[in-house]
Amino acid sequence: MTLFWTEAWDALTGAVFPTPCVSCGGLIAAHDPPLCPGCWAKLPGIVGPVCACGSPLPGSAGEVCGRCRRGRSNIAQGASLGVYAGPLRDCVLALKYDGRHRTASRLATRLLAHPRCRALLDSADAVMGVPLHKERARERGFNQADLLAHALGEPLSVPVSSDLARTRKTRPQTGLGARERRRNVVDAFEVKATCSLKNAVVVLVDDVTTTGATLRECAAILLAYGVREVRSITVARAE
Repeated sequence: MTLFWTEAWDALTGAVFPTPCVSCGGLIAAHDPPLCPGCWAKLPGIVGPVCACGSPLPGSAGEVCGRCRRGRSNIAQGASLGVYAGPLRDCVLALKYDGRHRTASRLATRLLAHPRCRALLDSADAVMGVPLHKERARERGFNQADLLAHALGEPLSVPVSSDLARTRKTRPQTGLGARERRRNVVDAFEVKATCSLKNAVVVLVDDVTTTGATLRECAAILLAYGVREVRSITVARAE
């Protein structure tokens, strides 16, 4: 179905079967789910400068974050759409827990319009969603990071890789402190035997990052395999 007919169908079904905005509850007549136009306009962006790795900075744009300054970040470049709050948080929760799969493409549209995110993808060799353990993927029925990775990579013809696997079912990171988060994901990932990403520039994709422990652990495994550079794109930052 062409973009024209897709949008026409969305508008028609939105008028006939309006759905509530997941943030304010108002009905969405013309579909751009899961938010109404007003809530899409209120997405909380990141105010102020950010480090090359994507972490917000308290000072001037010329500074680097504490992790990069201490050599503890292996993410060469990073970007996020905004802060994990308000309508953006509601969007992520709708995608992750309510099965609102089309939210991934709607968020990807806005990420692709974000200059910093687009620049990370334009010169990448592959894009990769942070993997779920097979048991959790079976319980949920999908991996929201994979949906986002496909929605970001396919419009730009950037290959979407699934060459990283989560080999250990870790506890959810929510509610854990920074040290616990790091320990929770140690040795939880491995590169698949069929991987062909040596010397590649890979963009890791996830819905939310807080301390970045999961992204850094994935990056460590990929770099040890021979990936040249690891970047990251997340919908939101909660730190």
